[in-house]
Amino acid sequence: MLTASHAQGHQWLEQVSRQYGPVLNTEVRILDRWALDRCKLLLAKTKYQYISGADSRWIVFRLLQELTEDAGFSYLTGNALTPGLTDAFHHAIMDLRGALIKAEELTPDVFENREKGMFVKELLSRYEAELTRNRLVDLAGLLPYAEQLQPSTDYIIVDEYAIRTSLVRKSLLHSLTGGVYVSLSSGHGFMEADSTFPVERTEFFHSLGSLAEVREVVRRITEKGISWDQVEIIASDYEKSAAAVYTVTTTAQIACTFSEGLPMGTTNAGKAAKLYLEWLESGYQLDSLLSALKQGVIRIKDEQQMEMNASSVILELERSGIGWGRERYKLLGQMLEAVSLKEQLMADDTLKGQRKAVLQNLHRFFKQLFQPLTEQTLSSPAMLIRTLIGFLETYGVLNEDSDEQVLSGLQSLEQSYHLAKELTMNSKLALRYVQEGLEGLRVQSKATPSPGRIHVTSLSSGGQTGRPYTFIIGMTEKNWSLSVRQDPVLLDEERARIGPDMVKSSELAKRQVEERNGRMGMIRGCCTLSYCSYDIADHQENMPAFEMLQMFRKKTLQTDADYEAMQRDMEEPVRFFRCKAGLSVDATELWLRSLLSDSSRIKAGQGSVYSYYSLLMDGKTAEESRINLDLSTYDGFIETDLHPVRLPGDAFTFTGSAFSASRLELYGRCPKQFFYQEILGVRAKEAAVYDRTMWLDAMQRGSLLHEIFNQYLISLKDRRSDPNAFLSHDLTFLNEITEEVIRQYAEEVPAPSTHIFHKEAESIRKDVKIFYASEQRRASIPVFTELQLHRDDAPLQVEFSGELSMPIRGFVDRVDRIAPHQYKIYDYKTGNPRKYKQNECFSGGTQLQLSLYGLAVEQWMKETGFDPEAQVVASAYYFPTERGMGEEVSRPQNHREDLASLLQSMLEAMRTGLYPPTIDPKGCTWCDYRSVCDSHSEQFVEKRSAPRNVDRLGRILEVNRFA
Repeated sequence: MLTASHAQGHQWLEQVSRQYGPVLNTEVRILDRWALDRCKLLLAKTKYQYISGADSRWIVFRLLQELTEDAGFSYLTGNALTPGLTDAFHHAIMDLRGALIKAEELTPDVFENREKGMFVKELLSRYEAELTRNRLVDLAGLLPYAEQLQPSTDYIIVDEYAIRTSLVRKSLLHSLTGGVYVSLSSGHGFMEADSTFPVERTEFFHSLGSLAEVREVVRRITEKGISWDQVEIIASDYEKSAAAVYTVTTTAQIACTFSEGLPMGTTNAGKAAKLYLEWLESGYQLDSLLSALKQGVIRIKDEQQMEMNASSVILELERSGIGWGRERYKLLGQMLEAVSLKEQLMADDTLKGQRKAVLQNLHRFFKQLFQPLTEQTLSSPAMLIRTLIGFLETYGVLNEDSDEQVLSGLQSLEQSYHLAKELTMNSKLALRYVQEGLEGLRVQSKATPSPGRIHVTSLSSGGQTGRPYTFIIGMTEKNWSLSVRQDPVLLDEERARIGPDMVKSSELAKRQVEERNGRMGMIRGCCTLSYCSYDIADHQENMPAFEMLQMFRKKTLQTDADYEAMQRDMEEPVRFFRCKAGLSVDATELWLRSLLSDSSRIKAGQGSVYSYYSLLMDGKTAEESRINLDLSTYDGFIETDLHPVRLPGDAFTFTGSAFSASRLELYGRCPKQFFYQEILGVRAKEAAVYDRTMWLDAMQRGSLLHEIFNQYLISLKDRRSDPNAFLSHDLTFLNEITEEVIRQYAEEVPAPSTHIFHKEAESIRKDVKIFYASEQRRASIPVFTELQLHRDDAPLQVEFSGELSMPIRGFVDRVDRIAPHQYKIYDYKTGNPRKYKQNECFSGGTQLQLSLYGLAVEQWMKETGFDPEAQVVASAYYFPTERGMGEEVSRPQNHREDLASLLQSMLEAMRTGLYPPTIDPKGCTWCDYRSVCDSHSEQFVEKRSAPRNVDRLGRILEVNRFA
């Protein structure tokens, strides 16, 4: 039996056996393979090799490359040889070969465009020469060998649709059988008057969405008590509907087989492969690999082949700043070599070691990942697939049989590309060929039905199982209307002029409709036809197929019924769930049914939901508590009797063993943010964001300028013979340092483009000029830059008063001597000086750095013996950039009693559990915790001013009063 596919032949035999008994000594073959098997011996004797369609495709691609480079043929000049373009010309050449047309017989004048005709003729001529030169034969080349064979003595039964596709197949069949065979027809089409389609046992329905349609099919099967293996589902739009069937049946744990399989994206290996190729296509953007790690489809192992903690890996990658361009990945090496300031301050050596181990393994991982990605690999589809297979085998999480199916499919795809190994092409084009190949891979493909499973088929292969229950879903006009599209290379008029055996698009569409109707006519038993009348996901209204209306007319005997009459008969469209009592597909449907009335109105179901989901009830309680004027836990007021708060200096501390100015200022700005970040230890992700318009972010730019300023001042200090002498400034020397630091940063942080680099570098040079101009006017002598106040193993215990001392860790940007034993401290700022007011000292507890560090520097100098009589008498925020124009905002150093009082109030507020939201809602705009607080600061305004809350808020209000 010669059929279009093995599955079709076996299903036909099964139906015959079921009705008439076993059919013995019958073999199902496909004409192409049968012809090759018959001719194999002759091919071996003549030392010729058969090539498949995949092989001939790459031959055509190479010939197209040659022709586009040939000055004599300009037809495709300027066009990239994309997969679509290659396939169009390959299909045209195969059609010409299938019609037994030779290049010498092809006349360019039969084409609409003579230039195109000459191009096609030359392409066919070179293809023929290529086969002859390399002793290759394709399907058309088998015909001379088949003509030398004796006709088969077997009884040959032929599916008429399997040989109507081309003249070469008809000729092969005639040569191999001597013209003696039986043509088998599938019978009357289901649209014909004498069709045996079970129209009297056909049901109809329409739905709101594909998932709703499939859920209704499952309900009907279950309610009628039908066994799964008695059901065939024919998906009119296979890609969309098969995915819906897979989603619903997997959730409901219903076993299915899919005749044309499922996309490889349903597997771990498929997802990992797609994301890896996206990584290559994006120019090594990290997002794709991060997504693979987050989905758990790849894993990174250490040197002992132990799987690394995915959370640690993701965290490190997100904050690394790598991932936009291959060059930036060397930042991992930079991070590994230099331990950051933050790591130096960490008291826990174990955490340092853990981060170092993660960085080491990531550095090794990316080194291995980039190693095979040579220029040669990236320009070869075959080598790219080999690299992809290696990636999946090494890093993929392959747990299921379907994952192995993806690997097997990739290996087969690589073999099919063997003729492309010697081809070279643009890397983007090579990647497109690989991506196109992957899109065609399928998993869980089972062409024939299996016991105990629903069988899902497509419109191009369904209707042949012989199962007693058939559901045809997605039966819309769009899915059932075959669009008659002409071949883009060989138009129908050109085909007619080339020869009578060239199949035109209209003839091809007619054959496809006849074959489909014939297969649908084989359906027996009971049938249900359905379509999605309105797709909620796409917001699109659909019309049913004309064939569905015809079946409705036959069943109801209403020959003049229209679409409106059919819709009225089907009543309301089926939804995702049923309002009326009955089968529920899952828990979602149970809930929806309980929360909606028969008229589809939402009930007051909060009580039911809250009684089942207690955490939602807690959320409702929190929301209500924020609205009323009484202070509660939900406003950030902690019951310290139950949850004591431990601060630095106490027996047990929070996330750090010492205070810093930034931590104390955080509490002044927003106690609630301080609670989230420092008490609970909930930190926002340190995720680097790619901005193609920027080289350095604000922190990197600030660090660069600090480095320039520090190097310059330290070098000038070292040059002096008298340590008390003023600095002798040198613009040339400063510019040299600037260029060297910029160069170092450019190596460590590659810029997105040369233009962006030059633009930002010039801006940095302007900042340095502002710094130089400010320093020339300065009448003080720098004595320290980047002064570390604490020891590596312990903080500095700062005495604020006889009753208050605090452990402090921190760095001071700069300390200058302004007179004997008198000093001034500076804090460099690269932003806008607008928020730093000259007449303020503490700004409501939000600007404590200079006052706090002034006292700390003074104490440090005395304790270390640097200057036992030291006095810090002045301080300033210094803006040595083009944006700040060298401005200085001073802070007095004569309010130390106020500083002690402020800090005492702040610490007392912390210990008594006062962590309300900020007094300034504007700060919420860029807060990392906004998704948690929402508009809490605005809601709290009234509570803050309510007389009943003054006593409880006393300490906070006192902190805010310090200007």
